[in-house]
Amino acid sequence: MLFSSSSVFAQVKIGTNPTTINAANNLEVEASGGNKVSVDKTTGKVTIADGSQGAGKILTSDANGVATWQTQSSLAIPVTVFSGSITSTATIPTWTAHDLVTQRLPLVPTVGAAGWDATTKRWTTPADGTYSVQVGLSCNSTTGAGVALWTRIWVVSEGGGPLFKGISPMGAPAGDWQSVVYTGKLSTGDGISLEGYTMQVDGNPPVNPIWTGTCNRAYMTVTKID
Repeated sequence: MLFSSSSVFAQVKIGTNPTTINAANNLEVEASGGNKVSVDKTTGKVTIADGSQGAGKILTSDANGVATWQTQSSLAIPVTVFSGSITSTATIPTWTAHDLVTQRLPLVPTVGAAGWDATTKRWTTPADGTYSVQVGLSCNSTTGAGVALWTRIWVVSEGGGPLFKGISPMGAPAGDWQSVVYTGKLSTGDGISLEGYTMQVDGNPPVNPIWTGTCNRAYMTVTKID
């Protein structure tokens, strides 16, 4: 009797269509509108399909405890959509013009790799929203004399993001470390890159074009705020 009972009642259906249950589920609770909660018999995973479900949504509740699926944007939860850093020494050039490919750091992404173009060394925003971009560079001068490190977050739609000039010479033994943050509204398809180049400490391009910088650390992290 025990074996027979276990076999017969291996699946349980409650609510509308009580005699029909998905063969893959152990349990289903179905509402009159067709929405249902189910438990997969193999994985044990719970599916809550109430009409508000969707990819990447978060289950939350209202004041009465009623649960619905909400988007990250509607809940204003920051999400890291890109993170990358260099994995070997990179060289940045002396400034000659803005937004050159040679100025962009060759990051290796750990998050958001689908939006990264290794050829252009740019990441593309997947959706409209407010984003915060954080970058950092640690570089030494090839000459060590009177050279400053410039770090830029280049945002294509903004014609370039914030710019920070090193306030002290970027010496050969110690170098310079800088962090820059940009926050703003971006549109789907906007390109973002971390760029670095050298200048004289007075803000003028070095007269000697070999005044490049050698960077041992560089990173960029993009957070979608809403």
